[in-house]
Amino acid sequence: MAFGSKPFLGKKEQEIYDRSFIGRYQKLVKKNHFLFFGLPMMLSIAYGSYILSDFTALRFERQDEKVKELDENEALSIINNRRKVDIKDEYYKLQGLLDEHENWEPKRVERLKGESDNRW
Repeated sequence: MAFGSKPFLGKKEQEIYDRSFIGRYQKLVKKNHFLFFGLPMMLSIAYGSYILSDFTALRFERQDEKVKELDENEALSIINNRRKVDIKDEYYKLQGLLDEHENWEPKRVERLKGESDNRW
């Protein structure tokens, strides 16, 4: 592109543009871009984060209200009324074998002669 994409402004038009708010701001940004562009941007992000923290706090407070606190008696009754756990029964329940095969035990498969036992 031989010519820039910036349109040509005549002398009067350029003076009018320089006196406008946008023209003055653009001149300030060119002089000190951090002070007039970077700092306001960072402050707006920090302020937005502060405002949004109220919304997230409200969300967590609502979730905390749903959780019920147990008093000491309820906690003790839950602990005392637990069922006894047998690891073998739990294994069979997970496998779905408890009702079908009550006396079933895992057994090693007999190997053919000369076949490796795959033991390390």
